[in-house]
Amino acid sequence: MDVDLKLPPEESSSDLVINGKAPFAIYFQDYMAKKLEKGAGITAVAAIVEHNTSGIISRKSDNINSPKDLVGKKYGTWNDPTELAMLKTLVESQGGDFEKVEKVPNNDSNSITPIANGVFDSAWIYYGWDGILAKSQGVDANFMYLKDYVKEFDYYSPVIIANNDYLKDNKEEARKVIQAIKKGYQYAMDHPEEAADILIKNAPELKDKRDFVIESQKYLSKEYASDKEKWGQFDADRWNAFYKWDKENGILKEDLTDKGFTNEFVK
Repeated sequence: MDVDLKLPPEESSSDLVINGKAPFAIYFQDYMAKKLEKGAGITAVAAIVEHNTSGIISRKSDNINSPKDLVGKKYGTWNDPTELAMLKTLVESQGGDFEKVEKVPNNDSNSITPIANGVFDSAWIYYGWDGILAKSQGVDANFMYLKDYVKEFDYYSPVIIANNDYLKDNKEEARKVIQAIKKGYQYAMDHPEEAADILIKNAPELKDKRDFVIESQKYLSKEYASDKEKWGQFDADRWNAFYKWDKENGILKEDLTDKGFTNEFVK
């Protein structure tokens, strides 16, 4: 099977799949919500990581130990409506006043440098990359997982999405692709250092950061799945809980219960 791997322009991977330019892409459940509501023909066919490993990072010296401690601090934001609604729920769940969190634009592809330089005090990151990066750069940081404070935020991110027409017309091929990808992640779970070297081979710009990439893979190897044989499978209750939160908080108008995902190809 020949597979052509491409790095799409930022934020465009879903559009490539929606428009039939690529059968598969990596995307995120939270970003899928508005696309699905508009009728986009995409389905999540595998969860790359079993639980949401994103959260809020900050300098340890700022003593941000829970979401309410963000009050009076600078938060680096992308000004995304879903992001800000989630942050509001996060802060208010611990009794904090969201309006007193200072929002500062975050236009940096790496949030660790602006935090270290005091541009803002905290930012939303994925621990498996920016969290490990902070450690590798000697930044003394605090980190809190979103899912530890609001259970609805244990959604799936990242995921593999596929074009619905492709899945309908190429079921067997789609299954073979996803099963091959599954074997790759199972290998990475057992061999994180070798997986890091494979990544570096295909992304040579990382060759001078091998120690960092290995640490990232060691962390992720324990997060991909608690049961290796069940890698990629979605829990419907967790998937639906996030979209229910979306609807209750005005992000969505439509009910997306049981929409946008399948375990058909990964099992």
